[in-house]
Amino acid sequence: MNTAILFVVALSVGCASASRQKPDRAGTAEPEAAPDPACVVKDILRSSEGLTVWSPTGEQYIVNKKDAKGTYQLYVGTKGGSDPACVTCTKRPNSPELDRHKLQPRWHPSGKWIVLAGERESYDKPIISTDKMIEGWVQSGLWVNIYATRPDGSEWHRLSDFGGKQRGDGFTGPAFTPDGKQAVWAQIVDGNIFANLFGRWELIQADFQEDRDSVPSFTNLRDITPEGAKWVEPGNFSPDGKSLLITADIGMNDPQGMDQFILDITTGGLRNLTNSPKLWDEHGVFSPDGEKILFMSSYPFRTSSLRHNTLFLKTEFMLMNKDGSGLQQVTHFNSPGYPETNTRPGSVAANGEWHPDGRTISVLNLFFPEYETWTITFKGDCGSSPERAQ
Repeated sequence: MNTAILFVVALSVGCASASRQKPDRAGTAEPEAAPDPACVVKDILRSSEGLTVWSPTGEQYIVNKKDAKGTYQLYVGTKGGSDPACVTCTKRPNSPELDRHKLQPRWHPSGKWIVLAGERESYDKPIISTDKMIEGWVQSGLWVNIYATRPDGSEWHRLSDFGGKQRGDGFTGPAFTPDGKQAVWAQIVDGNIFANLFGRWELIQADFQEDRDSVPSFTNLRDITPEGAKWVEPGNFSPDGKSLLITADIGMNDPQGMDQFILDITTGGLRNLTNSPKLWDEHGVFSPDGEKILFMSSYPFRTSSLRHNTLFLKTEFMLMNKDGSGLQQVTHFNSPGYPETNTRPGSVAANGEWHPDGRTISVLNLFFPEYETWTITFKGDCGSSPERAQ
């Protein structure tokens, strides 16, 4: 979900870190490039479903959407099968309550687990708030715990205790290494927006393990927050298993100018891919082959003085190469004359999920706090792995 904007807009309506290397600033202050022929957009179509998250093999998928009562649930389907079935609409031991939102679904690389954010049963709500504001805050990662469930919803395990014994009051992520042995998430530890506009977050790395009874857990938690980061959010890992895309405000006085970084979790080395402190760059995700990066950015509106202001934000989906070169605009939600042009003003391209074949991406377009879902299809194997392209 679009964590930063949801977090601050909702608040606006209602109102020890590890030592790391300094970032290598190699970003793209360059103009847009001619698109890779494989990444030319074939079509962008509106979807009646919610965000679609495909399993590692592409044989199953999750749809995250609201039920008839307005609660976000998870629906799991099989490639070529019938309509996806709700796996969170029945109360199971250890599962969130039926009327609690279930968000941020992620497949564990083994395909045996779906890891998600489940809204906590009780938490202290702000005195001045509305149901829409609460929904926006939960979407941004507040007041949730990390859960793991089987793809059919038959078995549930809570993997965190935010708001209880564990530090933090919610999270975004987690991102898993391709072998499934490591996970990284960001947890919020201070929501004071007067001290830090997006609050203060920590980046946590943990081991993912299953015991002899196949019960999963996170162990050996350690803080890997890059030096200077107050706002940080994980994307996903490259196939190399060590390069993690993160959104962060490292070296910035204004976190609204967030950049896309690659963090090497083995060395702590950082590389700034966008290096655009006056533009909003968020939600970077590697393509399946690790060669392309999809992210949302206010780059197309860089001539506007409000281009990275939370309350006036407009963004589009962009593509770039893994080294930050080859910038390409993908969507035109805020420009007239395109199939995806909005009929209402002020939309924000939010986040996207690649299909394992690298040819399509399921994306969300935000009208706070509601979303539209779109499917982007490329003309070629834009982000497919070499093995799949053969």
